[in-house]
Amino acid sequence: MSVGEVKAALGAAVEAARQGRRVLDLAVSQAESATREAAEVLRGGQHEEVTRIHHALGSAAAEVAPTRRRFDAAAEKIGDYLSRLG
Repeated sequence: MSVGEVKAALGAAVEAARQGRRVLDLAVSQAESATREAAEVLRGGQHEEVTRIHHALGSAAAEVAPTRRRFDAAAEKIGDYLSRLG
């Protein structure tokens, strides 16, 4: 593989990480909207399944920031390496 091919592959990897971040952000936005609507419907519900859903949504929300950081870090590190290749 030539240096040019490596650069092209790294450039594609950076774009894939950025695209992944955009898709994640869109999914989070849609999930937050659906969660707000569900919370209104389930407000005051004490059923075991309602409680389980609230916990699952909280767990999923807790993973958003770390996942964003992973996408951003991947794009940054790959970009740094690409810059060093010249």
